[in-house]
Amino acid sequence: MDFSLSEEQQLFRESTRRFLREQCHSKTLRELESSDTGFSGALWNDMAAQGWTGIIVPERHGGSGLGLLELGVLLEEIGRAAFDSPFSANLMVTLAILGSGSGPRTQQLLSEIAGGGVIVAPAIEELGVSYEPRFVTVRAERSADAFILSGSKMFVPYADVVDHLLVLARTQGSIGDEGGCSLLLVDRRSPGIRMTRLDTIAPDRQFRIDFDQVVVAGEAVLGDAGAALRLLADVQRQCTALTCAEMLGGAEHQLEVTAEYVKQRVQFDRPIGSFQAVHHHLADMFTLVQASRWTTYQAIDQLQRNRPAEREVAIAKAVSSDACQRVAALAQQLHGGVGVDMANDLQFYFRRAKAMELKFGPAAVHLKRMGEQL
Repeated sequence: MDFSLSEEQQLFRESTRRFLREQCHSKTLRELESSDTGFSGALWNDMAAQGWTGIIVPERHGGSGLGLLELGVLLEEIGRAAFDSPFSANLMVTLAILGSGSGPRTQQLLSEIAGGGVIVAPAIEELGVSYEPRFVTVRAERSADAFILSGSKMFVPYADVVDHLLVLARTQGSIGDEGGCSLLLVDRRSPGIRMTRLDTIAPDRQFRIDFDQVVVAGEAVLGDAGAALRLLADVQRQCTALTCAEMLGGAEHQLEVTAEYVKQRVQFDRPIGSFQAVHHHLADMFTLVQASRWTTYQAIDQLQRNRPAEREVAIAKAVSSDACQRVAALAQQLHGGVGVDMANDLQFYFRRAKAMELKFGPAAVHLKRMGEQL
């Protein structure tokens, strides 16, 4: 299968890489991590001006109307730069809105997201039910023309800077039922919302959110009430494949900087890159990167063609999670002591590799799903 890019797609990759190299270099990453929010409004506006926030949004709503392949290229370059922002969270909600076929209010929101003026994030995960959403415990009880939202969500990205949250809650039935869950768009500033920042390994920002009798308008339901799990599964498949692209970009960068480093690092009067053991490690890194590339873009290709892709996505996430971890470990090993120094940029990639391994499920979860499909 040919995964080569068209001339336009290659130009898009080059312009994206140039923007990230100029705007999201090491100094920027360190400044963002040390800031209170880990977010730069000015940088977000620049990203919107590049068309990133509306890349998948149809042109009639102010977007670029591009596809999953272009999104994969963009996320791969973001991974190469080790750049954290609300972009992936914003993208997940955008895909959910696009898949829901919802009414005028959400279509207006789509235009605002595309322009970069509104930022959104999913509030899906809960302790113990991260990979089985039908077991969510957050409830939204119907009350006249509104819902009353109660419960807690975990690992909500950049919750303190977004405008709206897309909350998965049970509106009907009992915990564990296949039906009865809904997605609700909730204003982040609504009374009754309490946020607590979580300490995590990665440079990004994650929060616990507690909903205490939060009133949500009835029309805030995305798609059909009680039928959210199918929509969510479709969106998570797309986002899982795109996360693989981001992991791939990080692994590629580590391979490149490590290959360059071993040419320069001299030991026993010769570059360490001339030793056979180092050759073997670099070969292992290259093989892992290529395995991630092929499985990732096969999954993205299947999704873009609207073909069943459960198996391809599961394979891509299992392979990429393992590859990303192993490449990060080998990069640190070949760099020696400097590889574990926080002054070295490798630490960004190592920490992000662990965080993204868990995002949308680690390898074990996807291997289990793949086994169930055989």
